[in-house]
Amino acid sequence: MSRKRNRNKAATLVALVATGVVLLTAAAWACVAGPSLVSEPQGVAAGEEVQISGITWNPDLPVVIRFNALDGPVLGEFMPDPDSRRLAGSVEIPAGTEPGNYVLIGTQESADGEYRMIPARALVSVHGAGGAPLLGAPLEAQGADRPAGLASAGSASTGSLVLAGLGVAGVALFVAGAGAFLTTRKRPEPKAATVDV
Repeated sequence: MSRKRNRNKAATLVALVATGVVLLTAAAWACVAGPSLVSEPQGVAAGEEVQISGITWNPDLPVVIRFNALDGPVLGEFMPDPDSRRLAGSVEIPAGTEPGNYVLIGTQESADGEYRMIPARALVSVHGAGGAPLLGAPLEAQGADRPAGLASAGSASTGSLVLAGLGVAGVALFVAGAGAFLTTRKRPEPKAATVDV
C-alpha cells in the first residue's frame, strides 16, 4: 500500500512539474514584446536614406513604414524574412522635412484594416543645413491639421489576451497545486517516549 501511494505521489509530482513547465512557457510566450524597429543612422538630412531593421515580425504580412504618425506618409513596404522573421530595407526621409526629431512607424495590417502586430517605432533626427537639430527640438511636427497619430491605437487581439489570461491562471493553479501537494505529504508519526523507572 505504501509503495502504491509513493508511486501515485511521484506520478502526481511529475504531472505537476510538466504542467508547470507548459504553463510557464505559454505565459512567457504571451508576454514577449512585439516587433522591433531600428533605424541607422539615427541622424540624417532631409531627403537622405536610412537603413531599417527589426525582429519578430509576422512573415505573412507586409510591414508598412510610415513617417511620424500611424496615418503618416508611407515611406516603404517590406516583407519580413519567412524563416527568421527579420525585417531589412531602407527608406528615404521626405525632402523638405524641417530639422527635428521624428519617428518611423512600422505596422502590419490584415485585409480588414486591423493591426496584426503591435506598431513599432524608431527615432530619427533630421539635421538642418548647420548639422544636428537644436537641443529640445520637437519630437513631432506641429500643426493644427496634423492627426493625433500615436495618441490612439487599435486594441490587442483577442487571441493574445486569452493566451495571456490562460498563462496567468495556469501559473496560479500550478502554484496552488504544488502547495497543496507539498502540504499533504505524510509526515512520520512521532513515537511515544519511553521512560525507565
